[in-house]
Amino acid sequence: MRAGDMLHGYRLLEDFRVVGAGLSEWSFAERNGRVYFIKRFLAPTYPDDAAPGSAKTKARKRVRCAAFEAHHRGIQAAMAPLTSYGGNLIATLDFFREGAKYYKVTEKVDVAGLEPGDVAALGFPAQLVLLKTVAHSLKILHDLHIVHSDLKPSNVMIKRTELGYTTKLIDFDSSYIVGSPPPPEEIVGTMNYYSPELISYIQGSAPAAVLTEASDIFALGLIYAEYLTGALPAFDPAHHEAAIAVLNGAVLRLPPRDVPPPVVALVERMLLADPAARPTVAEVHATLMGLRSGTPTVGRTPRPTRAPSPGRAPLRLGPPGPPVAAPAPAPATAPSPDPMPALSTPRGSALRGKGLRIVADAVRPAPDAPPPGRGRALLGRLIGKLEERGR
Repeated sequence: MRAGDMLHGYRLLEDFRVVGAGLSEWSFAERNGRVYFIKRFLAPTYPDDAAPGSAKTKARKRVRCAAFEAHHRGIQAAMAPLTSYGGNLIATLDFFREGAKYYKVTEKVDVAGLEPGDVAALGFPAQLVLLKTVAHSLKILHDLHIVHSDLKPSNVMIKRTELGYTTKLIDFDSSYIVGSPPPPEEIVGTMNYYSPELISYIQGSAPAAVLTEASDIFALGLIYAEYLTGALPAFDPAHHEAAIAVLNGAVLRLPPRDVPPPVVALVERMLLADPAARPTVAEVHATLMGLRSGTPTVGRTPRPTRAPSPGRAPLRLGPPGPPVAAPAPAPATAPSPDPMPALSTPRGSALRGKGLRIVADAVRPAPDAPPPGRGRALLGRLIGKLEERGR
């Protein structure tokens, strides 16, 4: 389809362009005088009766499509009561299939184009507004028991306002209801911002029960670190990613900067290995709001200290091992031992889990979506197969 064509009641304003790692395309469309962002998924594709392939193959593809539809409509329905056009959650407004392809429509947002390094140069008062607004948006999501599952700077859009800046939280394609994450082989996201438990789940050494809202908190802590300092916390480059370093016993710290101690303590708690020791998003938001009233609650929290546990078995990269029990709750001010096994990663290699392949992020060209970060995306084995079948 090209600019000027009608699609499900929307008039395309531009040709579709490839976005991200090549799993979707984007354009803008107009309907009833309002401009929208429209995304076309390249996989899965729905096979009609005339599509190539055996009846068995087409039946299998239709099952996959039914699950894809159910996931997107379920998240859309769950978020509908608390989202609206112009809000800070840029949720799906319309989801439909036209022919073999699926489409998603959201509000179009004019962004300021700030990268984390630009935010770090703004000064703390402006940074604090951004920290508060993204925490508020995530709190709305977590209050619905929804895990975003793909938090990263490119999914936190920064918009200029009359008074400064605010944030818009986008891209809920990977979101899920707590307790119902996708199978490990279907996980799609950017590895730089994965939590330790998410990596363990993908590798088959941790059960789905460990994937709670706390996984988002770890990713948000990494984003906050970039906003405040311009970079992720330092760790041994042999581990490649922050979560892998944490699984190997590292404690992530913010470098010395002109950041209030309560905020430093808060972010470092968000980056703890034990999900139960991290603050909830409600605590994060309340702490940040308390800075305005001069009553921060996290300022009295000791800086976390945790030595690597020498007895932890390395995380296997082969077939899944025995189930790992979900971590027991721990006091917020004293981190409990890391419930995840250590991930043994050879120097110079990248994490390659069962059936997962690593592809390079492409720069997202959409004016309403900043580039996706410097990391690599982990694409599930099933997604890879679907791409091959769709060619």
